Amino acid sequence: MHHPNNSNKKRNRRRRSDSHGSASSAFSASSLSEGEGHSCPGSPPPHSKGNQHPDKNNANNANNKCRRSGGRKRRQRSRKRGKGQQTLPEESKFLALDCEMVGIGENGHTSSIARVTVVDWDGNALFDEYIQQDQPVTDYRTFVSGITPQDLEDATLSLEECRNMVLQLLQNHILVGHALKNDLKALDISHPWWLTRDTAKFEPFMKVRFDDGILWPRKLKELVSEKLHQEIQIEGKPHSPYEDALAALDLYRSVRPK
Repeated sequence: MHHPNNSNKKRNRRRRSDSHGSASSAFSASSLSEGEGHSCPGSPPPHSKGNQHPDKNNANNANNKCRRSGGRKRRQRSRKRGKGQQTLPEESKFLALDCEMVGIGENGHTSSIARVTVVDWDGNALFDEYIQQDQPVTDYRTFVSGITPQDLEDATLSLEECRNMVLQLLQNHILVGHALKNDLKALDISHPWWLTRDTAKFEPFMKVRFDDGILWPRKLKELVSEKLHQEIQIEGKPHSPYEDALAALDLYRSVRPK
């Protein structure tokens, strides 16, 4: 027996289901549009599945073109930001170091640090001291080092004191010099490689000596003469650690990006 109330209930459920389906379709279309984050000027608005636009293909093509254009613009902005971030270190961050040695031990073959000089970007000597020797000097190497017995007789600064003072100066600074390995070894200190600019190891400043293609460091005097057209370490005159430190700094400045 067919009850009239059952038919009415089925029709009511069918109407509620149709109404719910239309609302769900509209919500989905709205969410997709918001999820894209932007709309392209001049492109048609999104439509629900229940109300398709007659130019649906044109609308999709316009939206795809907009997305591609937006992606290109974002990549270009990202590249521009990356270029802007490549800033050079401040000039005040650079210091140059040079040391002069004397000989101790038999025949003066063992090197001992006798003078240490540190200069800043502007050529100011921040540190320039003679070092007190704890062993007898057997070769002052005056013709190269410029050190005389009188210089060391008046020296009161120990190597340990010198080391601590130089370390304090170099902290968080970029160190420039020529063949810095020798100076740092004599001082018994180290410096981070990423904060070191050694003109002896800069490949454009090096040369191939033999047929093996291996690059070798060149003398500071040769580089300064060739690259800067200046003369240092003149024959018959002793070396000056201040002059050498400044020359290495000038070499670095000549190839530093502007």
